[in-house]
Amino acid sequence: MQFNVPLRVGIINAADKPLRDSQRDTAKTFLNDHDQLISIEHQDLSHVEDLDVLIVADPCGPTPLARLIAQRGLPTLALTQHRGFHPYHAAFHRDIEKYGGILLPSEFPETIESSIAAVRCRRAITTMKLVVADGKANALATERIHQFAKNCHKQLGVEVVVRATEGLYQQADACEEQAVTEQLQHWHEHLFEEPLEMDESHMRQVVRLYLAQCAMLEEEQAVGFTVHDIRDFLQAKPSRVMPNVAYGALVCDGYLAVEEADIEVLATELLLCGALGEHPTMSNLYYSFRDQFDALDTFADYTSDMELLDCRQCFEDNHLTAAHFSTSGILPPNMMIEDRYRVRETLPAWPGQSMISSTPRMGPVAVARLGLEATSIHCVQGEITKLGLGDQYGWYRGRWFIQLPDTSRFAQQMLHQHYAIGPTPRAIASKIRSNTE
Repeated sequence: MQFNVPLRVGIINAADKPLRDSQRDTAKTFLNDHDQLISIEHQDLSHVEDLDVLIVADPCGPTPLARLIAQRGLPTLALTQHRGFHPYHAAFHRDIEKYGGILLPSEFPETIESSIAAVRCRRAITTMKLVVADGKANALATERIHQFAKNCHKQLGVEVVVRATEGLYQQADACEEQAVTEQLQHWHEHLFEEPLEMDESHMRQVVRLYLAQCAMLEEEQAVGFTVHDIRDFLQAKPSRVMPNVAYGALVCDGYLAVEEADIEVLATELLLCGALGEHPTMSNLYYSFRDQFDALDTFADYTSDMELLDCRQCFEDNHLTAAHFSTSGILPPNMMIEDRYRVRETLPAWPGQSMISSTPRMGPVAVARLGLEATSIHCVQGEITKLGLGDQYGWYRGRWFIQLPDTSRFAQQMLHQHYAIGPTPRAIASKIRSNTE
C-alpha cells in the first residue's frame, strides 16, 4: 500500500494581493518534493481544478474567501510565518465552519504536518480497492455489505468489490499441487513455528485458500480481503477448512485481512494504516474475562455471576478484553513479539479448524470502527497494559487487555463487537486521546 502520493496544494493570500516568497517558502516546509504548490489569485479561486488542499496565508479577521472556499469543498488551513495559531485566524475559522467547509487543524507545525498527512492519506485511499467474498447465505448480511460498499465509495472513494465465495472455492480447488507444495514448504521455513497442531492435509487446503485469495487480490488490484469464514466454511454443508491461518500469510505479504466478512472493519483498517503508518488488526471486544476468569483452573468453571463481576471490573478500571477465534487474533508482524506464528487448533469450539497465534506487543493503540454510512468513525485511544494467555482459558486463551479513557462512554458509543486496533506512536496517541470519539 502506497500512501505517499503527490498532492496539488493551492496557496492564496488572504489579502487580495500577490503572494510573497516568504509565504510560499513557509508552505513548502510542510510538503514533499513531489508535491505541487500552486499560487492562486483571488479572481482565479472559483475555477482552479483538482486541488487537494488550500493554504490561506495570513488571514486577519473575516474574509469573503471563506464562503467560496467552503462552497468549493476544499480542505483548508490558515498559515502564518511562525507556523502556529494566531488570534487573527479565529474569524476565518468560524466562517469556514459556518459555511460548512472543511477546516484542517493548524495550531502548531506538527498539527499542520498531521493535517497534510491526513489529506495525503485521503488522496491515496481513493485509488485503493477492498475485496469481500460473500456466499449470500444471509440476505440481511449481503444487503449490509452492498449498502456499505455503496457508502464507502461515495464517502471515502474506496471501491469495495464483492466476489462470490463459490469463486474462491473454485480457485482454491484448481490450485496446482506443485504450487501448494512449494508454498507450504516456504511457510514451514519462514512463517510458522514448529510443530504445527494441524496435519499436512489440513495445511494444504489452507494453502489453496491462500493462493486463491492472492489471485482475487491480484485480479482486482486490491489491498485487503475478507470472507464469511464462519458461515461459508465452518457452517457449510459439508464443513470446509476455514481460511484463518492464511490471513497470517496475507498480512505478512502487506495486505489487510479480517475475519467474518466484516467489510466495515476492513475499511477502518485501511484508514488506520494510512493515518498511523502501522498495520492494524481486528478483534472481538468483551466486557468480561477478567480477574474472576483469570483465577480459574479451567474455563469451564466460569459462571454468570463471575462474568458479571468481571463486567463490573471493566467499567471500574476502564479496561476491555480483546480476543478472537481462540487466540489473540490476526496480529501483523509489527504488533507481535515473536518472529513466527504458531498454528493452533481452534479448541474447544471448533475442533478440526485452525487459527494463527502470537503474543501482542504492549503499548498505545487506536481502537476504531467506521459506521455503516461511512460518514463517521468511532475512534478512541487506548493502551495494551496486560495479557491473559494460557490454554486453561480455552476459547479465550489469547486475551489482551486494553485500557481506555472511559469504558462507560465507549459502551454508550460502541458500534459493534468487532473493532480495528492499530498501534499508535506516542505523539499521535496524545492527539487521538484529546480529539476523538
